Amino acid sequence: MTLILDNSNALPNGNGITETETVFNPNQIEIASGYIGTDIQPDVPKNVSGGKYEPFTRIEIKKLMNSDGYSSHHRNIRVERDTGELMEAGVVGPNYLLVTNQQVNDVCSDIRTQTGMAWEQDKLFFDGKRYRNVYRTEQVSVELEVGDMAYLMMTELNSYDGSQTAGFRIDYMIKICLNGMNSPKYGWNSLFRHSMGNVDWPSQIQAGAMALTGTMAQTKLNTFAKACNRLQKPLDIDKLGEIRGQAIPKLPPLRFGQILDKYYTDKGTSQWDFMQAGTSTLWHRDKMTSADFKNNGVFVDGLLEYGKSQDIA
Repeated sequence: MTLILDNSNALPNGNGITETETVFNPNQIEIASGYIGTDIQPDVPKNVSGGKYEPFTRIEIKKLMNSDGYSSHHRNIRVERDTGELMEAGVVGPNYLLVTNQQVNDVCSDIRTQTGMAWEQDKLFFDGKRYRNVYRTEQVSVELEVGDMAYLMMTELNSYDGSQTAGFRIDYMIKICLNGMNSPKYGWNSLFRHSMGNVDWPSQIQAGAMALTGTMAQTKLNTFAKACNRLQKPLDIDKLGEIRGQAIPKLPPLRFGQILDKYYTDKGTSQWDFMQAGTSTLWHRDKMTSADFKNNGVFVDGLLEYGKSQDIA
């Protein structure tokens, strides 16, 4: 265990990390027996947030102290940049449970191994605060009416400032274009909050793995595919206006304009073409932000609900 501790005023935080220790190599942090994964990549792929932070870099946790010597119950979490400089990720309360990105990766790696499926890493994102690590597998798949194939995508989640719950969620990917499609409605998750009440978090999210080994994964994917197939309809200017005003009103104007540009550049004609223009734009940006993943979910579920409303009408 490669932890260097400052034992002065050190208090356990419930996850084996003390208040004032510096974690120099999270790859070596001890995880409870039975939660060591097997598919960790030997070479960390490019960080699509821009590369200022390595996702498994060292972190430092210290109690806050005023100039007059008063010690606060809150703690400061700092993350090392590519320059070696430590930057603040956030200030958290006394009940905050710190879980490292590597710990989440280890447990999720074990879950993927338990499924017996072959998983391939797709995308890695870490902006110094929020972490997403995406894997995909074609071993649970379904053919769409358009002739393409949809299959499962797992995203590991974590944050160092409490802005994002941790664990994993399952969404979907389209084979030909490798467009990730986040769907809060049609996907599912196994998450926990960074709270001292969740020190058993590995067991909590392990329970969510059962959905990957039973029939639930295929059933949910089939339901998602059915929703996608409703978009095999022409898209004219009137329907485009309905989609903007009714289905995706919260999508930022800049992203909407970029999606439109992609749709017309690719000579799209259908609502499904518009869906793929959107997911391509939001999923394959050279430098991604946390908002891109959230906008992806807003866009995907918005269009799927619009397709459903057409059938009802």
